[in-house]
Amino acid sequence: MRLRSITMGTGFRLAAVAATIVLVSILILGFGIYSTVKGALEGQVRGGIERDMADLAPLVEQAGAAALQTRSTQDLQRRFAYRLASPEGNYLSGERWLDIRKPGWTEFETADGVAREVPFDGDVLVLTERLRSGLLLSVASDITWIDGVEDSLLTQFTWALLIGIVLALGAGALIAQALLRRVDAVARTANAIIAGDLSRRIALTGSGDDFDRLAITLNAMLDRIAGLMENLRQVSNDIAHDLRTPLARLRQGLEDARARARTTDSYQEAVDRAIGEADGLLQTFSALLRIAQIEAGARRAAFRPVDLSDALQTVVEAYEPAAEDSGRRLIATITAGIVVPGDRELVVQLIANLVENALCHTPVGTDVAVSLSTDPDGSAIAAVTDNGPGIPASEREAVLRRFYRLERSRTTPGNGLGLSLAAAVVDLHRGALSLHDNQPGLKVEIRFGPVSHVHSARGCS
Repeated sequence: MRLRSITMGTGFRLAAVAATIVLVSILILGFGIYSTVKGALEGQVRGGIERDMADLAPLVEQAGAAALQTRSTQDLQRRFAYRLASPEGNYLSGERWLDIRKPGWTEFETADGVAREVPFDGDVLVLTERLRSGLLLSVASDITWIDGVEDSLLTQFTWALLIGIVLALGAGALIAQALLRRVDAVARTANAIIAGDLSRRIALTGSGDDFDRLAITLNAMLDRIAGLMENLRQVSNDIAHDLRTPLARLRQGLEDARARARTTDSYQEAVDRAIGEADGLLQTFSALLRIAQIEAGARRAAFRPVDLSDALQTVVEAYEPAAEDSGRRLIATITAGIVVPGDRELVVQLIANLVENALCHTPVGTDVAVSLSTDPDGSAIAAVTDNGPGIPASEREAVLRRFYRLERSRTTPGNGLGLSLAAAVVDLHRGALSLHDNQPGLKVEIRFGPVSHVHSARGCS
């Protein structure tokens, strides 16, 4: 089953295709080398025969058969065989078996049992020329050694091909097994997640190869999905928990009115309380819906250049009377003309939520400051700070969750969605929201993206 999985795998098939290409390349290369070597050796032999023919022919023209006998005697290495024949092809001198009657190149195999003065035994290559006297002169050379070289080349290429096939099949199996192992790891993780274990992630080998990069991307996607699932679970729990109290209060008020109210004014008072509770619930659901719409990211398509300086100044001017009436001081230090891409309405709501939180959850006499500047890398930095009681470090992450409220804030108005909405707006603008200790108090810092431009404007503070 494992062997079948390997051989049926895409990795093995790709390796088989690559191996086939390599083997075909070896065949083509081998054929090319074989043809080149064979041609070079035959060319060398033909050149030797032609040179010998060019040297011998004039001598035979002058001295006839005697010149042929002299040359045969001088060729101690017996490299060539000679034959001289009449114009009709009848033997006159030299090797009798070299019976070629037509001028040109001839290749043949010597017959067994034929007497020869030269030790030729096998294939021979012959050049026959008709001299001016009409005589036929043949010069032959043994080319059996070329066959030996060809056989040796064929043997070596055959072995190379066989070794290549074995190596290709082995490499294909190893590659397929390695790929199958990585695919199995992904499949096991996927099956575990399907079974409900959202904590499982694809293991990395640390090689940084394509599978590692794919695993990093898939793991990031799984982290995102797990985060959304956890967020959904937390929101569901929070909705069930936090809305239960006002709903129960609404129901209890209505029951009390039915059981105890005796006058029109009493009924009117009960109805007003019920409407107030219902309005609070509607505001909560509206806030939740707005957060969901912001997190969907659809409004990002409508981003336009937003004058952050003007947006923050608008919020400050709107809340200055309320701050003064509540015994707090609202201070603004805003660098003028800072523009970023975004949604002005949401940016205004973001800063308004933070200012409103600072005014609601700090004691009388607190200074609340709104600031805007740019950092050295060109990002816009907005901050809302106060010198109130602050938020404990252990709860600064939690307050960004929906419905989460500090214990001391449960007696003050609110639904615990203000900072969640602010975080959603910042995330929509691809920014970063962080909470810090203002020593004393709280500092909420928002880092927007790079400033698109800074236009000249009147500063405000």
